[in-house]
Amino acid sequence: MNTTLKGLISSFTKSVDIYNYLLKNHHRRTAIAAYHIGKAMNLSDHEISDLVIGAALHDIGALTVQERDDLVQMDVENPYPHSMLGCYMLESFEPFQPISRILFYHHWPYDQDYNWNREKGKVPLASYILHVADRIEILIDHDQHILTQKEKVKTIIHSYKGTLFHPAVVEAFDMVSLQDIFWLDIENMSMNALLKSAISSSMEVELSLDMLEQFAFTISKIIDVRSKFTISHSYGVSAVSYHIAALLGYSDQKKREIRVAGLLHDIGKIAISPSIIEKTALLDPLERSQVQAHAYFTSVILNEIEGLGDIGAWASNHHENHDGSGYPKHISNKTITEEMDIIAYADIYTALCENRPYRASLPTSEIISILSQHFTAKHGSRVFNIIKSNVDDIDVTCKNAILDGEIRYQEFEEFSKRTNNIA
Repeated sequence: MNTTLKGLISSFTKSVDIYNYLLKNHHRRTAIAAYHIGKAMNLSDHEISDLVIGAALHDIGALTVQERDDLVQMDVENPYPHSMLGCYMLESFEPFQPISRILFYHHWPYDQDYNWNREKGKVPLASYILHVADRIEILIDHDQHILTQKEKVKTIIHSYKGTLFHPAVVEAFDMVSLQDIFWLDIENMSMNALLKSAISSSMEVELSLDMLEQFAFTISKIIDVRSKFTISHSYGVSAVSYHIAALLGYSDQKKREIRVAGLLHDIGKIAISPSIIEKTALLDPLERSQVQAHAYFTSVILNEIEGLGDIGAWASNHHENHDGSGYPKHISNKTITEEMDIIAYADIYTALCENRPYRASLPTSEIISILSQHFTAKHGSRVFNIIKSNVDDIDVTCKNAILDGEIRYQEFEEFSKRTNNIA
């Protein structure tokens, strides 16, 4: 594997900014403002790196249009649910652990600095910088020329100095806001250019398979947590895929790569509203098209990651069929690999094991019947025969993975309850 940690993080953060159905470009503009303020406060290269990555992902815990609309209010009434969820989503990836703390506190009022959460530690300065940068971005009217709005934004930010905002951060903002480049960069600088400048060179290390698995697990949480019906889906697909690959005699390296593909297979759902995923009635043609588009977005996002190799193809082609009737590429038997079939079968099996808005979890015998009748023509019989011959073990693997995800989310909900009145 010849991708770097920096390349992986850059690709993912760019993709969130471009494809997240709620927050397109808000993350980019906030990250640019945070970068300028952080530099003015003489943060170290590593601190700048964490700040910018945190800013580029800061509202990832906002899932609904209503949450987005609430967040564009100047003094957000209850910002903590999306802050805690964002923290939960990122903390399982070791390089993101300090960034997850930044997200946890990124709406923390400065006048509550003494009231920090005992489980998360003191409020990082980066959180206070991100808070100001975030509010600068929501104050800008992007239908008006940005340089005509400087004084209005500065006046409003100043009115919260020492209460909502850290005084030293406001003073640093005062300094950088004197330069037109600060404002023009917010409007025009690309996320790619920002990340190239901001992410620490210490992250230019070749990505190990262990670290890739950590990262993929983090991505799976970001996608699956968007609906209670899919809380363990990617984790289940990953576990079932690994089990099938083991039964097929694949090497340890390849089994782990297939496990990563299972974790990443639905990353494109970041572009899909959770309301569609949770709909109890039949999807209309437009909604069905939007859901099917997730495979395309998975391909686009994973193709951004240099050095990912076959993993990206296995993950993004799990809805392609041998007869050419799949999506989004309509490729056929000649180009569909066994690894793609493994992810496809694991995806279907796990989905049928899960409760969904429109049906309960299906019994094992019914799952096998459905696979036999409707999917062997689409995905071949070799992988199906392995599943059928080992269905009891595979079923245990799948259900244990689903249960693991449910337990993790219950732990998060318990933490949320403990911290719901933290300020």
